[in-house]
Amino acid sequence: MKHICLGISIVVLCCILDSGAAEEQKDGKKYAVRAGKILTMARAEEPEAGRRVVNHGLILISDGKIEALGPATEIQVPDSYALIDAADRWAMPGIVEAHTHIGTEGGFNDMVVPLNPELRMADCVNPEDIAVEKAVTGGVTTVNTMQGSGTNLGGFTVIIKMDPSRPEKMILREFGAMKMTQAFNPERRGGDLGLTRMGMSWMIRYVLREGKEYTEAWQAYEDGQREDKPEYKPELEKMRKAFEGKIPTIVHTYTGWGVMQTIRTFYDENNLKVIPTHTAGGGYLVGNEAAKRDDVHINIGPRVLDFSWTEEYDNRFHGMGSEYYARGVTNLSINTDSVGWSHFIAPQEELAAQAAMSARLGLDDQAAIEAITIRAAQALGIDDRVGSLEVGKDADIVIKQGSLLDVATPVDLVLVNGRVVYQRRSLNLVAEPEKPTTEEE
Repeated sequence: MKHICLGISIVVLCCILDSGAAEEQKDGKKYAVRAGKILTMARAEEPEAGRRVVNHGLILISDGKIEALGPATEIQVPDSYALIDAADRWAMPGIVEAHTHIGTEGGFNDMVVPLNPELRMADCVNPEDIAVEKAVTGGVTTVNTMQGSGTNLGGFTVIIKMDPSRPEKMILREFGAMKMTQAFNPERRGGDLGLTRMGMSWMIRYVLREGKEYTEAWQAYEDGQREDKPEYKPELEKMRKAFEGKIPTIVHTYTGWGVMQTIRTFYDENNLKVIPTHTAGGGYLVGNEAAKRDDVHINIGPRVLDFSWTEEYDNRFHGMGSEYYARGVTNLSINTDSVGWSHFIAPQEELAAQAAMSARLGLDDQAAIEAITIRAAQALGIDDRVGSLEVGKDADIVIKQGSLLDVATPVDLVLVNGRVVYQRRSLNLVAEPEKPTTEEE
């Protein structure tokens, strides 16, 4: 009996190992993407990044990364690579969302106290959220998902990839950004501190001072400038990442006053990399001030137009993106603020439509596409991996018959980390490589 059980165990173990090997081989599939036009989004002022637009190009993908990219005439396709034939289509970087709330489970707001530096969204990631599945149908491949804006400091966001089939590999960065709300939503109408802008500003400055002093104490200790070890405070430990410049701070704010207060409090006073988000109600009135600061990244949406919020109050609609851009803001990204599928706020898969609307309202087309790719990645500090198609970066690629701003044509195929995670029904753009024949065959 023991021998029989041992034999069964060995067979089961071999099946598991074979399955694991097969899965590993599947994950390691290599592709050659042949595209009529490759929109790389690589910065034009960086010659080493390659051509910004490549006509009749080829992308080689291996180990989830871009191995080679350039004109098809200059790249040899190895026999083992499966061909993705998009010769009559565009290939573009996967879309990056800097402000959303999808893919979470019970992690929207914790309203007990207004300051929660100990909380993090990484504990709430839900790969089975249908909004994650729908996101890739619109070309979205990376999102910074976060708490709501019910408190002044909601905790820390998480950056995830849109491949729910491998939940263990979804998290790109465990601590995406420090999430704060500067005004409006977190007003404490119960009568406790935070009912007024004065109260909220005091609380924000209080917790920032605590986090800054804690970070500086540890830096001095680690640099040998102080002998006594600082007291470990787990509630402030995560804030060190923001004050050490490893992650940005994303701040919910509105109006010209709010955007200026955000810039002043977080960037000027605390030297934090900051992303003022939403910024509707005339936030662009201080766009010239935002443009003066390299580490201030404006993030607009879900509203991308304002009515009459100009110096003249001219009773006209104004595109927020074009108004910021006219004032010199190039560090500009666009969001959906999505909280789920089929919600009154823009669904996640419509981020490209947000950019298209911004372009329709006067934003330069190139700037609009940058706002949902490389600029969003730069704001989050993940542009070394996503946001553009360059050798060595993650193979997050969108293929369709028009540009990302062409909302009349659907997305045909999406790769995340070199894996095909979506292909439009009735299409088959992937051709498997031919198996070599042997003499016996």
